[in-house]
Amino acid sequence: MPRPVLTSEQRRATRRLIQKAAADLYAKDGGKGVSVRSIADSAGVSVGTIYANFANLTELMQSLWKQPAQRLFTELAQAVDKIDDPLEKLKVLLQTYANFATEQRAVYRGAFLYVRPESGEQPKAVALKDDRFFSLLRQAIIEGQADKIFITGDPDQLAQTLWSAVHGAIALPINIDRLAFDTSEKPVHFMIEAMLSWLQQK
Repeated sequence: MPRPVLTSEQRRATRRLIQKAAADLYAKDGGKGVSVRSIADSAGVSVGTIYANFANLTELMQSLWKQPAQRLFTELAQAVDKIDDPLEKLKVLLQTYANFATEQRAVYRGAFLYVRPESGEQPKAVALKDDRFFSLLRQAIIEGQADKIFITGDPDQLAQTLWSAVHGAIALPINIDRLAFDTSEKPVHFMIEAMLSWLQQK
């Protein structure tokens, strides 16, 4: 007997059930105990049901944080749209990114610190120019270079350097928790100030 065809709402409910199970496992084990099998067992569905809804484990995990991250980037675009000064734009972008890491810890860890298991499939790489946050950083740098307040250089490389530096200041105390790093917001603030000072060197 063929399986009954699920309605759109039933399919959405199944996806939500799977995502909740994945999120709960990730929150509990930080990714160590997350596998397609463990998620299926936790959700009470078959492995085949997981693959009927998600191409692979990587796509499933990324789906958990996609919407909150998109909201962040939309808010950032709206915020900097009202700012004319390129330096102030970069401050707002980088500080808002840092605030998001503090205020939305679970989402930030998933969206920006998730380490794909070696057995997981490599996600399709997205060009940096197609990432909204990177594009906002890059555009502010281009504007600052046109106003001659930022150093010359490839805007793509400069934007990547800025993002990498601030991300590193956020991630280091989380990833290497065996060392007593300062976990306050001070190191991130200092990193933002240092990188913006570097960008203005003449």
